[in-house]
Amino acid sequence: MSEPVLLDVSDLSKHFTVRHHLTRRVTGVVKAVDGVTFQIRRGETVALVGESGSGKTTTARCILRAMEPTTGTVRLHLEGRETDVLAASRRELRSLRAAMQVIFQDPYNSLNPRMTVMQIIAEPLVIHGVVRGRELVDRVRELVRQVGLDERYLNRYPHAFSGGQRQRIGIARALALNPTLVIADEPVSALDVSMQAQILNLLKQLQDRLKLTYLFIAHDLSVVRHFCDRVMVMYAGKLVETGTVEDLFTRPRHPYTETLLSAVPRPDPRKKSQRIVLAGEVADPSNLPTGCAFHPRCRFVEARCRDQAPALRSDGGAQPTACHRADEIDVQGVEG
Repeated sequence: MSEPVLLDVSDLSKHFTVRHHLTRRVTGVVKAVDGVTFQIRRGETVALVGESGSGKTTTARCILRAMEPTTGTVRLHLEGRETDVLAASRRELRSLRAAMQVIFQDPYNSLNPRMTVMQIIAEPLVIHGVVRGRELVDRVRELVRQVGLDERYLNRYPHAFSGGQRQRIGIARALALNPTLVIADEPVSALDVSMQAQILNLLKQLQDRLKLTYLFIAHDLSVVRHFCDRVMVMYAGKLVETGTVEDLFTRPRHPYTETLLSAVPRPDPRKKSQRIVLAGEVADPSNLPTGCAFHPRCRFVEARCRDQAPALRSDGGAQPTACHRADEIDVQGVEG
């Protein structure tokens, strides 16, 4: 029996107007996120992947309402109650944000250098008035132990820690309010490989222990393959393919997904991989091409790709794909 839906995002868009620096006249629109729809079930780890500038972080910010979207709905299902995040009042949003927390990409810039570890982790508890006094200290100590740090470090400042230790502090802060949904925005990309493995193992252990649900933003598909349950591929503000990790890695249907997979290192040196290097430039969200945004770089392009924008659809039980030729072309996945 599948778990109930926790997060339901429908037709989410974020458009930025471009103005002339002198006249302030509108000269264009940047479609950073354009009509994104997906669901995340309780206990899942769902990856959102794509090149830099594809709209991943903007999508996350709109879900958290750290940024007001242009259109769309974001519904959070908590304790049998559905709440529209985008329609919530300031008071309702305060409680919702306790249920939705974020782990930032850069452990060096996401921590206040003038605050001690105790102050950093205690801050959300103080703001929300959850606990105070001795209970506050005990809660912070508990969180520090959960993420694998020594309690003796509580009075130290961020500059005294390594990147991996700082990220553990950031994780402890994110867990302070007992969230249900955690958005991890490339949480290991700034760390070395050995530390990446430790942080990913920690996130998995915390998920199992605390019943967490992750939206995992990443560009490293090697990490995604071993950590996530489902994958959503994003290009130029739109989802172009979604599916389980197994289906998407072994049987991709979109040419852009194939390109991303070609960059995944093979653990067996006897198996040579053919890296696909795309021609042309990354689609400019302020001046998107007509039809499919990927068509100027696609080796399978045909006339209708230039004129008609494909919808994200599923044919014959295969994973949903936004490609006119998904059932005709032969794209390669990753073995094993």
